[in-house]
Formats: sequence, structure tokens, C-alpha cells
Amino acid sequence: MKIPRPSLRDWALLLLLLGVTSAICVWQLRLVGDFRIDDAYITFSFSKNLAHGHGPVFSSGERVEGYSNFLWMVLLAVPYLWGAVDASVFARVVSLATLLALAWVSYRLARHHARPLFAVATPLLLLLGTDLFRASQSALETVPYTLALTTGFFLYLTEDRLATDRRRYSLYPFLAAALIRIDGMIPLAGILSFELLAAWTGRRFSWRAFLRWATIPVAAYLIYFVWRWWYYGMPLPSTYYAKQLVNRDPHRGLGYAQAILQDWGLWALAPFVSLALCRWRRPDGFLLLSFLAGYVFYIIHVGGDWMPFQRFWIPALPLVLILFSWGLENAWRLSKPWPIYARAHIVVAVLGSLLFCGTRLSAASIDTPEETGKLQYAEELSRHTNAELRGDVRFLRPVIRRTGARLVTDYAGIFSVFTDARVIDMWGLCNAAIATRGNADGINPVYGKTCVPCYAEFDPDYFHTMVPLIRQSNSFSNQDEVIQNIFQGHAIDTVIGLQSNFVAGRVTELATGRTLWFLERRRPGLDFSPRLASPGMQVDYPFGARS
Repeated sequence: MKIPRPSLRDWALLLLLLGVTSAICVWQLRLVGDFRIDDAYITFSFSKNLAHGHGPVFSSGERVEGYSNFLWMVLLAVPYLWGAVDASVFARVVSLATLLALAWVSYRLARHHARPLFAVATPLLLLLGTDLFRASQSALETVPYTLALTTGFFLYLTEDRLATDRRRYSLYPFLAAALIRIDGMIPLAGILSFELLAAWTGRRFSWRAFLRWATIPVAAYLIYFVWRWWYYGMPLPSTYYAKQLVNRDPHRGLGYAQAILQDWGLWALAPFVSLALCRWRRPDGFLLLSFLAGYVFYIIHVGGDWMPFQRFWIPALPLVLILFSWGLENAWRLSKPWPIYARAHIVVAVLGSLLFCGTRLSAASIDTPEETGKLQYAEELSRHTNAELRGDVRFLRPVIRRTGARLVTDYAGIFSVFTDARVIDMWGLCNAAIATRGNADGINPVYGKTCVPCYAEFDPDYFHTMVPLIRQSNSFSNQDEVIQNIFQGHAIDTVIGLQSNFVAGRVTELATGRTLWFLERRRPGLDFSPRLASPGMQVDYPFGARS
């Protein structure tokens, strides 16, 4: 059959859609701004080492699985192979492209059970979600992971599950999700279980078709899992162990779930989402709702996340909106026998739900105190990452006397990428000892763990003061004041003797007088005389250098 050539009207509609989509993207990116977080640079550190032939290790050779996004980490090695490309720019471009692909795949899945007029609600609300654009700007794997999950459900629900004469491909996106993020193994196991449920419930089922579908993806994941356990020596990433104390607060996870209903206004969609289970759409709707129920339970159990863009909830959003579109279709079909004035109420309810949820999803409209706090935190975090970490890491580089010297820091990402130090991550995300043996004494466990006794075996060379990193050259009058301004400084002092075994130093920008304060371990043969470490940067040791 000859495919008809696109008409002028088709091209005009396509250009209109592209124009509207581009305008929304530009508008959302302006709302988000230059949003960055230090955690993304942890992945960059592994990617950089991988590209340079050192393997997927952290900082200057630390073999620890401090990332939980293997496939994303491998992909981000590409800009380091090219050399001239900024890894954060590359990550943002890829994330934005996957966000647009996500809108398209979500629309295609919505169209599976809804006419275009209703299906278009799914990509429209997705693109109104400012948190998705903030996630893409963060350079984390959130949006690509969401695309892999949604694509998996799209292929699974639209392919012939009993086909034995051709291969099914729906499990490969779920495999990609499991490789992109460590907890992606849960959807992978879930879709396999749902498929096997067909045999248990007596529905038509073919073991031959199942094995052709599942064997290669499952084998590939098992090979990856065995490799990473062998390579890093632990069954799960250190990030998992570092964050496992978050769920000790039974109210945190539930509060995280309640916040999303308030922040995004999803409760307004609930009546139509429930209608997705009606009539002939029941099996497909049941699958998506089952996944969402399990996902919500998982998020509540782990306690959520600290990042100010609902990172854990984003993978669930497209499925909620797809069910919403299916529910709109069902509502319209079920109301066919109603008189016209009664069906008008459906239209009003639909428009009201769209308007309410759309304004809640978009940061152009600040609707709740929770959203105000979230946006203020996002702005503060971005400023901190850009100005105080990326901007001021140049002060720390001249301090490190040799490649591989151990730097203790609570900002493991940027300092691992932009210095030659061997970073000791104080939160345990990239430190197996802290992650597995640490506790939550005196810290917020949503960021990780602490292990003060562990510093006796770390043999650190450097500590830096807390934010603000950059102060004045006369900010401290003795070494004890410097120790007080180091994260957990006095506690660590009792273990390794910061007063007696370290010297307080400062690196000063001669033109401005701006100064970074630090501690350096006394080593045989080290000279603590003032030195010009780099053009315009002087290092000196005002306290304890002679004692």
C-alpha cells in the first residue's frame, strides 16, 4: 500500500506542534535557570576515570561504587573522550532530548486507549512540569530512567505477548532502566512477575514466547550484577548502604508522598485515573496502577529524597498522566447516554482538572507554601553549587601538594572532578567503610552516614572548613576555631588529633584577599613556610606550623 504524502495541513500542524513545544521548553528552562547539584559530579568523577582508562573508580583511584546509575555513568564518559565537551552540558542535552522523547512515548501510550483530544493531555501536563526540566538540568539520570520505564510499558502493552514467530522487545527498555538506576531492578522483576501471573491465572500463555522474550535481557542483567559485585566487593552500591537509615523516621516517607499530592495537585486527577480500570481497559490499567501502588510503597519505605525537584516521583508521573487520559476516554464513553447538559459537566471537570494540575506542576505559578520553600531551596542549592563549589574549587587546587593526597570533604562531587586529591566522602556515598559501618549520630540521614572512628584508618591529609568556603584572611585567630568550622571537626579531633597532628593553613587570592582555610597533616619532610602555590595564590600556615 502506497503511503500518502504529507499534505500542507499535516506540515503546518507539525510545525505548530514543534513551535509550541520549543516555546514551552525555552520558557521552562528560563524558570529553572542554571540548576546544578554536587551529586551529579560524583557520577562525572567515575565517567572521567573510565574515559581515561582507569576503570569506573572514584576520585584518584578509590574502588567504590559511589554511583547508582551505571549506564548513565558509562554514557557520560563520552564527553571526556572528546575532551573539549563539558560533561554537564552533554548530560543536559541528552536529558532534554530524552524529556522530549518521553513526551512523545507517553502520548503514544495514551493513544493506545484514548483519542488524540484526550491523549494530548499527557504530554501537555508533562511539559508543564517544571520539576522535569529541573531534573534534566541537574545532569542526573532521572529523565532517561523515566523514558526507559515508560517505553517499556508502551512496548509491553502494544506488542503481541503470545508471538512465537518473532521476538518481543519490551523487556529491553526495562533492562535499560535496571542499568540506568540500581532500583530499576524492581520494575524489571515486576514486569517479569506480571507476565508469569498469566500462567497462574489460567490466561493464554506460551512458555516458548516467554523464554524468547526474557532470556537475553535477564541474562544480561545477571552478568552485570555479578560483575559489579565482583568488581566492587558489595552486592549493592555504597549509596544504598549510606542512605539506609533514612527510613528510621516512619513519618518521612509518608510526608514525602503527601507532599507530591499537594505540590503537583495530582489528587485532582484521581477521579479520572480510577476510571482507567473500567471496561475493556481493565488489564492494562491494572498493570499501570499495580506498578504505581508498588512504587509508592517503595518510595514511602525508603523515605524519599532531599533533592528539591521530586526526583523519586518523576518516574511515576507519566504513568499517572497516561491513566488520566485513559480515564478521560472512559468518562466520555460512559456518559454517551447522558443528556448534553450532563455531559457538559464532564467537560468542565476535565478542564478544571487540567488547569489545576497544570498550574501546580508549573513553577510559573507559586501555589503553596511548600512550593515556595522548594523553589527557594532549589535556588539556594544552585547558587551554592555554582558559586561556592564550582567557583571556589580553584582555591583548593593549590593546597594539594601531590596527586592522590587524601582530602576529607562533605562535597565529594566537584572536588573529586576538579582536584587531584583522593577524596574521602564524609557522607559515605563514595566511601564503603562509612556506608557500611557508619551511623546517623549528629547528622541528617537523608544525606548519608557518618563514621567518626573510621578516620583512624583513613590517614587523611587535608580537611577544609565548611560553607562559606571562602572567608577573610583574618577569619580565625587560632587553630581550635578552624577545627570548630570543619564538619564534625571536634569529634574527629578526638580520634586522630587535629590539634596536634595537623597544621591550620590558608590559601589567599592576593588580588582580593579572599581566603580558604584548611588543615594539613604534619608529614616528615613537609615545609610549612609560606609559598606561592600558583599565580596570584599564596599558601601560608598562621597557626601551629612551628609547634
